[in-house]
Amino acid sequence: MVSMVSDVARLFLLFFAASLVAAPVLAPAARAAQASCAVTTGTGDVQGLDAGASCAFLGIPYAAPPTGALRWKPPQPAAPWAAPLLATTPPSNCPQVLTPALVLPSGNEDCLKLNIWVRDPFPASPAPVIVWLHTGSFFGASANFPSHNGRRLAEETGAIVVAPNYRLGPLGFLVHNALAAEDPARPVSGNYGLLDQRAALQWVRDNIAAFGGDPNNVTLAGTSAGADSVGMHLVSPGSGGLFHRAIIESGTPTIRWPSHEESTAQGDDFATALGCVDPALVATCMRLKTRDQILLALPQTLQQPVSPPGRVHWNPVVDGLEIPDQPRLLLQMGQFHQVPTIVGFTRDEGAAFVPRSFPAGVTVAQYEAWVADEFGADGPAVLGAYPAASYPLPGDAMTQILGDGQFVCEGRRFARVLSDARTPVFFYSYDYEIDDLFLDRVIHGVESNIIFGNNYAPPQFPSHPLTAADLGLHAAMAGYWTRFALNGHPNVDDETVVHWPAFKDPIGDGRGSNKYIVFDSVVREDKRPREAACNFWEPFFFRSMLGKVPAGQ
Repeated sequence: MVSMVSDVARLFLLFFAASLVAAPVLAPAARAAQASCAVTTGTGDVQGLDAGASCAFLGIPYAAPPTGALRWKPPQPAAPWAAPLLATTPPSNCPQVLTPALVLPSGNEDCLKLNIWVRDPFPASPAPVIVWLHTGSFFGASANFPSHNGRRLAEETGAIVVAPNYRLGPLGFLVHNALAAEDPARPVSGNYGLLDQRAALQWVRDNIAAFGGDPNNVTLAGTSAGADSVGMHLVSPGSGGLFHRAIIESGTPTIRWPSHEESTAQGDDFATALGCVDPALVATCMRLKTRDQILLALPQTLQQPVSPPGRVHWNPVVDGLEIPDQPRLLLQMGQFHQVPTIVGFTRDEGAAFVPRSFPAGVTVAQYEAWVADEFGADGPAVLGAYPAASYPLPGDAMTQILGDGQFVCEGRRFARVLSDARTPVFFYSYDYEIDDLFLDRVIHGVESNIIFGNNYAPPQFPSHPLTAADLGLHAAMAGYWTRFALNGHPNVDDETVVHWPAFKDPIGDGRGSNKYIVFDSVVREDKRPREAACNFWEPFFFRSMLGKVPAGQ
């Protein structure tokens, strides 16, 4: 067990290295006829890469480079270009630290670009569009993330896949009063990465028809941080009308997010670390710093149960403007964009996170101390619901708490709120095991390769070419996802395809249907997901269990 856990920790420490891996390289024969993949957008002509059955348009600017005076500003329109733009190589990643272990800055601030995959020839009638927001804890990965390459999904289903970069880490989510004071019409700071995502959606609205896409049928989707982002756009007034369906895979938008006010302390620490201490010049001073100085000013960390001392997290904040209030409260008040939504989780969400803090395993004393520190006055209740003696190892109890409390039950909460608002919502659990990836575990983020039909490969995962069984599940999930993108529901009039019932929150004692679908080697319907555990978590309103501040604070 210990060696397996250590392997998980090692592989996920390399998670962000995968963000530097470009989309799969096309064979020379596929590149030879690229002249057919040409479009005219509102800012100029674009020449893409011809892959035979599809075109890839890689690195189209959707906003101006956020550099110089535009650093820590809302994204601005991209400047038009005269000569055709050769969109045949992946764009630079947005600046990030490669891994917390190596501490190697990478990326280019001229990164607000997107990738598009579309069938060749283009769709004869307007096709559904899936805008995929990449994972990476808001400080890593990119639109080039190989697990999420959209080529196969576009070729097989006819949906158009769009993947934008967005600003990360301190460049995307810094909160500082000096920045908030620059524009009286927008007296907040932070959330620049979310504004980038919105700008990408606006670009899609204005330009996707040239690629054969339907600007009135856009699905906003993502996993992990990408899923959190989708949840933020659901409650952000400025994102209304830019998307028409939503897919949230392993997201936690209903946890308690930091406020603008409390995030200013981290912003002050950041400015001090840069040596920008003159209140009259702090914004100018920060904008004069290099990329590397910005990225290395405060050490960052992967999400994990116990953050190392001094580590920081860069997250969306409740700023009162883009995010008017806590997303959970806005959802409960019905103040969200009511679009059909898919919500789901993987079976063993917590398994990837525990080894980051405890690579040698967890003792009973460490487990009980973590519960006490993380949940404060609610610690005894949590320990009572998850006693170490009920699990083979204390680390298994911690894994279950993280999975249930951080992901599964927040997913159920999200589905129930949407159901109560009479918004169509479809809930799922991803239970499919691939033992040469992670033995007996179905961890956070592992489903995306299957949905997109991409092989697992280092450094994110051990090498695992998709098998016939894997491809069978890929075909099923790709079908559900793209039917949902087309119609707002995932079903088809075919008795060989398992019906995915809408999630219906019961009234009264909570013993109603709450049906969902389980994606496994055999796709099946089930009901009342982890009901006892989720009923336990229902009264709580915790922060992330994977941040630098305990969840109970």
